[in-house]
Amino acid sequence: MSDLRRAGTGLAKGLLVGLCATQALDWVSILIYEGEARATRAAEDRARGYRHAYEVAVARLASYAGKRLTEDQVTRWAWRFHKTFGVLSGVAYLKLRRAFPRLQRGCGLAFGAAFFLIGDELMIPLLRLTPGPLAFSWKVHARGAAAHLAYGVAAEATARLLDAR
Repeated sequence: MSDLRRAGTGLAKGLLVGLCATQALDWVSILIYEGEARATRAAEDRARGYRHAYEVAVARLASYAGKRLTEDQVTRWAWRFHKTFGVLSGVAYLKLRRAFPRLQRGCGLAFGAAFFLIGDELMIPLLRLTPGPLAFSWKVHARGAAAHLAYGVAAEATARLLDAR
């Protein structure tokens, strides 16, 4: 197999891993969110403000580009940004998995935990996309952790299925 074809196959596998993992993350996050009490949701909204982190990022990027988006456009592009970030993270997962085969032992849990801690708990507040972690209830953190653990497990499960193929 040529190097170009091997790279293309690796990219396609990474995108598939990311797609499956992102879907798992969304399912878990939405399921938990929909089961939360209205008061818990309201407290989260008050702490975060009216925009989610990806909406803040998209609005900020549009502003940097000299564009003004409607709220509907911000919402639509934020969801796409979230999905794209998750899918591309699957490519990163496969590269890390190859570089550090021990990641496979934890069935993706280590990656999911690191993804949550570095992304949600560290980078998002540092980029000022949301207030810091202390602004939110433990329930918000637990939901994020569970969703990212699901991402890691789904990424590893998909990678193993592709390896077996």
